[in-house]
Amino acid sequence: MPKVNWDVTKKEFLQSLINGDTDLALNLSQQVINQEILPVTFFEECINPVLDEIGSLFENLEIYLPEMTQAGKIVKEVNQQVLEPEIQRLIKSGSKQTLINSLGKVLLATVKGDIHDIGKNMVGLMLRVNGFDVIDLGTDVPPLEIIECAEQEQVDIIGLSSLLTTCLPYMKDVTSLLESKGTRDKFKVVIGGASPTESFANEMGADGFGKSAPAAVKICKGFMNGRK
Repeated sequence: MPKVNWDVTKKEFLQSLINGDTDLALNLSQQVINQEILPVTFFEECINPVLDEIGSLFENLEIYLPEMTQAGKIVKEVNQQVLEPEIQRLIKSGSKQTLINSLGKVLLATVKGDIHDIGKNMVGLMLRVNGFDVIDLGTDVPPLEIIECAEQEQVDIIGLSSLLTTCLPYMKDVTSLLESKGTRDKFKVVIGGASPTESFANEMGADGFGKSAPAAVKICKGFMNGRK
């Protein structure tokens, strides 16, 4: 059986995402899986690096939000129609090391007083397609609710977003409440959005600060790699 040429596969998969060609992405993925490549291998060798490239293109304004969104939707289809059925088949056959293990669990929320969520939603999308479990509490979420959910779900990372400067105190309340409860060390706290700055992140004791979805993914991956 021929060996997969990952360079060619990644190039073709990238083009399928940029062009919004779901059928091509599905066909390419199925062809690779048909060569007895494990889903986790395909994810690591093709999907992850291609998504990193998509993120770089977005950061450099070579593609825009619609292309980012369609790329995430196509990857979701690949997961649902190709990788997940293959994972289930391998499980039933008794094969091991077939699952794409979650990189970690992230809780996302736009803080109290703010109903803006475009940036947060993009972060959630990119985290999911990069292998994270994501819990999205939505918008206008009080600090205590964020902490209670983080503890209940045993998340690794808390991600906070805000567009309005008037809502920044609620971000700080999250770290302050964690400290008062003695649970600050249980979670990494990452903030982003239009209003926070790096100096504010340092002031409130956040573990990470990012201005874009690709930056948030890199930060979260760095945290989880550091825990291994």
